Amino acid sequence: MQDDCKLAMNRVLASIVAIFWLAVVSIHAQQVLDNSACGRIVNAGRIEVRGHLQSHSGATVSNGRGVITITGDAQIEQPVLDGRTEFLGDTINASQRVPQITYAVLYFRGRSIKQLDSSSGRSLVSRDTLVVEQPSQLKISQAYPLIAQGRVHHDGSVNDDGSWGAVILQGATEQLLSGRGRMSALELDNAAGATMSDSAAIALRHTLFLHRGELRNSDTNNVIMLPRSLVIRTDSASVAAFLRWTDGYSIRYEGVGRILTGNEVPPSDTVLQSLVVYARGGVQLDRHVTVNDSLVVGTQTYPTFLVTERDSVERYILTYTPALLDPIYSHPRSEVVGSLRRTGLRGDSTQQLYTNRFTWLALRVPSSSLPGAVTVRTLPATFPPYPDGTSKARRAFFVDATDRQGALLASMPYTFGYGWLDTPSEPATDESNGLDRTKVILLHWNGARWRNVRSSRIPATLDSSGWAYSLADTLSVLGPFAIGYPVPVQVCLDARVLLEGPYRNGAMATDLARRRLIPSTPPNIYPYNRDPNRTAINARTIDSSIVDWVLVELRPGSPSNQQRVYRTALLRADGVIVDVDGSSRLCFDPTVDSITYYVAIHHRTHLAIMTAAPIRLASDDQPAHVQLLSAPTAVFGGAVALKPIDYSPTDGVVFGMVAGDVNGDGSIDAADRTDYDAIWNGCVQEGYLNRDTDLSGIVTTRDANKTWNNRGRTTNVPR
Repeated sequence: MQDDCKLAMNRVLASIVAIFWLAVVSIHAQQVLDNSACGRIVNAGRIEVRGHLQSHSGATVSNGRGVITITGDAQIEQPVLDGRTEFLGDTINASQRVPQITYAVLYFRGRSIKQLDSSSGRSLVSRDTLVVEQPSQLKISQAYPLIAQGRVHHDGSVNDDGSWGAVILQGATEQLLSGRGRMSALELDNAAGATMSDSAAIALRHTLFLHRGELRNSDTNNVIMLPRSLVIRTDSASVAAFLRWTDGYSIRYEGVGRILTGNEVPPSDTVLQSLVVYARGGVQLDRHVTVNDSLVVGTQTYPTFLVTERDSVERYILTYTPALLDPIYSHPRSEVVGSLRRTGLRGDSTQQLYTNRFTWLALRVPSSSLPGAVTVRTLPATFPPYPDGTSKARRAFFVDATDRQGALLASMPYTFGYGWLDTPSEPATDESNGLDRTKVILLHWNGARWRNVRSSRIPATLDSSGWAYSLADTLSVLGPFAIGYPVPVQVCLDARVLLEGPYRNGAMATDLARRRLIPSTPPNIYPYNRDPNRTAINARTIDSSIVDWVLVELRPGSPSNQQRVYRTALLRADGVIVDVDGSSRLCFDPTVDSITYYVAIHHRTHLAIMTAAPIRLASDDQPAHVQLLSAPTAVFGGAVALKPIDYSPTDGVVFGMVAGDVNGDGSIDAADRTDYDAIWNGCVQEGYLNRDTDLSGIVTTRDANKTWNNRGRTTNVPR
C-alpha cells in the first residue's frame, strides 16, 4: 500500500498542476478523504467534488496553487487550507455546510445557503481573498464571525433571515472592500484601514462597527445603512466620508479615550435616530447634531460627557426632538457639556430634562403659543463670564428660546430646575466655591448686572451622588444664570421720556429696531462712552418696540455734582426707559443707595435734559417714578429745555427732547453750521448714524430740517 502511495504522489508533472493523477479530478459521489496511510494529498490543479467532502483527521490536503470546488456539504479537519476553495452549492431551499477553518482564497457561488459550521468552536478565516458572488447567501453564527484578513468582494448576502452575524476586516495591511451585496454586520478591526473600491455599495442591516482603523469610503464607494441599523465607533477608528442611508440609523460610541465625532454623523437633521455615548473619555461634537429618537449618556458604572463646544469659537448645538422621552443619563455624574436644544416641547408644566439629571425646564405655555425650540447651555466647573462671576458657584447656565420661525424670544413663562456639584471632599469636581448651599439662590444676568430670582427655592437639596439642586418657578426672563448669594436690594427708577426726532402720530417710531440697526452693545460714542460698564452690556434681543439706546445719569446732591452714576438703557416706543433685557425696570448697582439724585437723560442726537429737583430712589419693589412728557416744570430749565411735539386732550401739550445735536457738544448750530452741514453732506446714507436725527435709518433732508428748525438751542444740563 505504501508503494502505491509513493507511486501516486510521484505522478506530478514538473511544469503543470497535478492532483492524484494529472489535471482535474471529478468526484461525483460523496468523497471521503481518509488518506491516513499516505498522510498527505498534494493538489496543484483542480478537484471538483460534486457531492459531499469529508476529510478525516488522519489526512491533509496540501492545496498549494490548486482549486477545490465543492457542491455539497464539507467537513475538513485540518485547520488551514491553502489555494482556492470554492463552495458552489446551487440547490434552492437547501444548505451547504462550510467548515470554519482558515482558507487562503475562499469563493462562494450558487443558490444553496452557505451555512458556516461553528461546531469546531472557531471562526472562519479568509487569509487572502474572500469572494461572495450573487445570489450566494451566507449564514454566520453570532458567536463565530467570519474574519477576512485580505481583500473582500461581496455581491451576495449574509444572514438574510435577519439574525446577527458579522464579517470582520482584520488584516495586518490595508484591505480592499468591493461589491454590492448585503451584510448583517461589518466590523473594521485593522489599524491600516480598509478602502472601498469598484463602485462598492455594501448594505448593512444591523451594524457597522468601526473598531480600529479608517474606513476609506466615498460618495461612489460606500456603505449603505439600512433602516434601524447602528454605527458603533471607538476612539481608534474613523470613517472618511458620510455614509449612505435609506432611512434613519443610530450611533453608539465606545472605548476609553475621548472621541471627536466625524462623518459617521449624518449631515441631515432627520436621519440620526438614537445617540448613545458609552466612551469613557467622552465625545466631542465637531458639528451640529440632531437626535430624533433617544439620547443615552454614560453607563451605570462610570460617568461620561457629551461635549458640544471646544472653546468660544467651536460651539455646536445638540438638538433633541422627542417630546415624550427625556435624555437618559445612566450615571448621576454624566451630562451634556454645552448646549442642548429641545424642539419637542410641552407647555403643560411637565418637567423636560436637559443637560443632566438635575437641569430641567417646565413650560407654562398654551400649545398654540409653544416656542419652536428652547436651548439650555450648561458650563460645568466654569465661573459665569460676567462681572462678579467668581463670587458664584463654578457653573454657568444660559437659557434661550426661539419662536417657530427661529427668531429669539425676549421672555417665556417657565420653571427652571438647576443643580451643581457640591463636593468639598472632592476638590477636582467641587463647584460650590465654598458657598453655603442652604443660602444660595438663582441669579439672572440681565445684560448689565446680576439680579435676584426671587422665586428660587431655598435651601437646596443635596443628593447622595454629590449634586445640590433646587428650582425657581414663575420665571419669564431668559439669558445667563448663575448660583450665588443674593445680591443687595437695588434701587430702581421708572422713567418716561419722548424724543422729538422719531416722534410720529402719538408714539415714537422704531425704524432702527425693525431694520436691526441698533447694536447689541452701545457704541463707543457720546453719550454712551460715559458709562464705564458699556463694554459689558449685551442686549440679547432688541425687539421691534425699542427706539434706541439712551444714557441715564444720577447726580447726588446738586445738578453740578461730578460724582455721577451712569446706566445705559433702552428706550421703548411708549417712552418708557427699560433695562437692557428690553422689559425690566431700570435698577442700579448696589453702590447706589436710596438717597436723592438729579436724574439726567442723554441721547446721541438730542439735547440732554434733567429733573428740576432731586428724586428719591426706592427699592426694586417700589421704584421711583419720573415723568418728563407733559410737565415742563419737572425739567431743569423749564419749557425752554424741551420741544412741544404734540397735544393731548388729557395731558395738554406733550413735550419731548430737542432733536438736532449731531456732534454731541450740547448745542445745535449756535455759532456755526456743524450739525447741519454734517447732515447735508451725508445725505442718502443708511445705518446707525448720528446724522439721522429722526432715527429712520436713512439720512435725508428731514434730518437737516430738524437741526435747522432747532438751531441756536442748547442744553440746560451742566456738563
